[in-house]
Amino acid sequence: MNDLDLKLKELEKQIDQTKETVQSIRQLLSSNENEVSSDDEQLKCDSIEDKVTVRKMLARKSAEGYTDQVKELLHKFGAEKLSDVDPKDYEDLYYSAEGLGQ
Repeated sequence: MNDLDLKLKELEKQIDQTKETVQSIRQLLSSNENEVSSDDEQLKCDSIEDKVTVRKMLARKSAEGYTDQVKELLHKFGAEKLSDVDPKDYEDLYYSAEGLGQ
């Protein structure tokens, strides 16, 4: 395998680990549903704010030297650019990007 293949495999491993972490957090949150106040339950995510947050994370990771990995992440979500990403995938994309370089 060449260096790119190794880096891609490492990135895929990091993405899988990030997804597992997100799933664990979701399970933890769902098991604590009774402790959440009704006001918190009514809060809704605004896709524009989420998009801004994801864009900032992607820009930060790109500035840190992970531009190629950011592009690969977008491709994994079926997109060439952030505006092509389905808003329901913003959270997973954010946490996947956050894991870059760790």
